[in-house]
Amino acid sequence: SSSDERRAQEAEAVLHASAERLARRVQELGVQMRRPEVVSDRWTLMSELAASRADFRNRVGDLVYLTAAAFADVRREDVVPGYAHQVGARVALRGAAADLRRSLQGRMERAAKATDAQRPALARQAEESLAAFVSLSPSLALRTPTKREIVAARGRLREAGAKPELGPDVLPGLVEPFLALLEEAMEEMTRTWLTVHDRAVWAASGVRLEQVDMHLELGSPGAARVLEEAVTAAGALSGRSAPFDVFLRKGRQEASAGLNEAGARDLLARFRERLASLPFS
Repeated sequence: SSSDERRAQEAEAVLHASAERLARRVQELGVQMRRPEVVSDRWTLMSELAASRADFRNRVGDLVYLTAAAFADVRREDVVPGYAHQVGARVALRGAAADLRRSLQGRMERAAKATDAQRPALARQAEESLAAFVSLSPSLALRTPTKREIVAARGRLREAGAKPELGPDVLPGLVEPFLALLEEAMEEMTRTWLTVHDRAVWAASGVRLEQVDMHLELGSPGAARVLEEAVTAAGALSGRSAPFDVFLRKGRQEASAGLNEAGARDLLARFRERLASLPFS
C-alpha cells in the first residue's frame, strides 16, 4: 500500500541521515585523537572517548527506535537493546546521589557543632562516603568530568582529614561546591535520560492512588497494601526533588509499620499533594 511505501521511504531517509552523522562523528573522534592536548591528558582522553561512545550508541538507538516506530507503536525500551538497563542504572545512580547528598549534609551539620579537633574525623568520614558512592555499580553511569570531580574532592577531604584541627568553614568550603556540581550533573542526567521514565512513574503513581481511594470508599483492607506498593514504586523518583525524597522516606516507614484507615487517608492526601508538586502536572 502507499502507506507502507511512505513508511519504508521514511525509514530509508532515517537510515541514510543516521549513517552520515555516525560517519561524521567517527571523523571528529579521529581529529580529536590527533590533538596533543587530548592524548596527553588522561582525563581529557577518557572524557572524549566516553562521550564519543555514548553519542554513537545513542544515535544507533535513535535509528533503531525511529525505524521500528515507523511500522508499529513501540516504546524505545522494547526495541533498543540495553536501553532499559541504561535507564535503570541512571535511576539507581540518581537515588544513590541523593543518599550521598544527605550523608554529606549531615556531616556538615555535625561539623558546625564540633570542636576544631573533632572536625578532621568528619572530613575523613565525608571522604569515605564519596569512596562508598563511587564503589557502587550505578556510579559506572557517571560522566567522566563528574568522576574527575569526585577524585579531586576525595583528595581535598583526605588532606583536610590528615590535619590535627580544622576551622568551622573548612568542611563546608570543600563539600558545598562539590554538592553543587553533583546536583548539576544529576539534573543534566535527568533531562537527558529520565524525563520519559519519570513521567511514566508519576502517571502510574496517580493510577495507584485512585485505586487506594476506591479501596477506602469500600472499606477494603486493600487500601494499605496498594498504598505501600505505590510508595515503593515511587522510589524510582528518588533524587528528583528533595521534599519528595523526605516524603518517600517517611511514607515508607509509615506504610511498613502498618496503616489503619485514618493513617491511610492521611498518607494518601500527603502523597497526592507531593505528586502534584512535581513538575509533570
